[in-house]
Amino acid sequence: MQKKLLILITATVALATAILLTDPANLKAVTVFKSGTQVGNINLSRTAWDLGYASLTSRLTTPFYINLESKSRGVTPEELGITLDRDKLAKMSSTCRTKLFRLFCKNTSNENIDPNNVFILDQEKIDLFWEDLNKEVSFLAENNIVSFEDNTFRALSPEATVSLNRETFDTPEGIASIITTDNFVVDLEIVSEDNKELQKTTTESLIAEISAPLLIKYGRNAIYISSENVASFITSIEKDDFFFGQINKEPIARYMEDLAEEFASEDIKVVKDLAVESIVRAMLFRAANYEINNAVILPLEGNPKSDGSLHDEYLEIIKSQQRLYKFKNGELIKTYIVSTGLTWETPPGQYEVLGKQKMTISYYDDWYMPNYLPIGTINGYFFGFHEIPYHMDAAGNIYSRDANTMGSPATGGCIQLAPGDSLEVFDNTPVGTPVYIHE
Repeated sequence: MQKKLLILITATVALATAILLTDPANLKAVTVFKSGTQVGNINLSRTAWDLGYASLTSRLTTPFYINLESKSRGVTPEELGITLDRDKLAKMSSTCRTKLFRLFCKNTSNENIDPNNVFILDQEKIDLFWEDLNKEVSFLAENNIVSFEDNTFRALSPEATVSLNRETFDTPEGIASIITTDNFVVDLEIVSEDNKELQKTTTESLIAEISAPLLIKYGRNAIYISSENVASFITSIEKDDFFFGQINKEPIARYMEDLAEEFASEDIKVVKDLAVESIVRAMLFRAANYEINNAVILPLEGNPKSDGSLHDEYLEIIKSQQRLYKFKNGELIKTYIVSTGLTWETPPGQYEVLGKQKMTISYYDDWYMPNYLPIGTINGYFFGFHEIPYHMDAAGNIYSRDANTMGSPATGGCIQLAPGDSLEVFDNTPVGTPVYIHE
């Protein structure tokens, strides 16, 4: 046993000697970080001091990203005036006799240094940066707050303040953690303070405001949900010391079931779950004072009349659905929401695209109709596809037809499309394309 141990020791010494003789640099002394040294998320224990210092220095020019609501803002620690305290880092090191065998090391200093205090903070720069961040969220104190996760909303009183929780930036541990993270993303918490009674009063007023009648489009049927019914979709709750309105899906679903008994048909079947989501979303947008088209066009399960086999490429309109279907090479490739004739019914039948005009003017009232594709005639007048029309008065003021008309009859016989859809159809529909119109 003793002989085997002697052979092992001899072999080890021989190997170490060979390594040392192969690279004389291994005989040189080396400065390393003390055992157990960790700065933020970086373990520097026994790491060569110059390598560890370089690693920390590089972090000062590496941006991290601060998430504010829907925004993200990048900044480097260097831009915040954060630097490294080289003297403190040096006191966290030891000098070892050789580079290879880091044994018998002598501490540079016996002073107890907190590794999280090795960053020097320019508090004035950090405060200015923080002031800018708070300005970016201060607008929230002047707006209603909505949540699409739990379908809640609340108003703020005139006394409300909104700020960011800067706790992470106010401690050495927090600063060190941010600088040394590998995630590079910091999510900041928004803190709201308000007068509870005033906030309740303003939210109750908001609930009454968004309970106004709501216009929905059920196929070609335009329906106003009454204020009483809209109000029945909302309940009041208290959460996190604030008063909220909450939009509930169950009463909306029951309302959709009642509508289905009256309006559903073989061609018009509303997708109930998606319809409920559409109404909830529209009400939340109302609560947020967001400028959108107030008409909710309910999603349909209705199908086209054909299967794509009539031609290589053609268009099909079903008036009861207020939908345009585009077929190409035997496949349905796009469905569009349209508005067909109101003052004059869009006539059913088979037509074709007769030409293309980027702009034309209506026969009556001088309506400008962009992206015009004529397909046939009504009572001797041409009709076709076009964008939502507009006209101009003598003073040059432009008046567009209400976008709420989309999804229900609105025109003098033409087929109206939303601006983006209109341009897409205009650009991608060749002259001669067959068009089928069904009731």
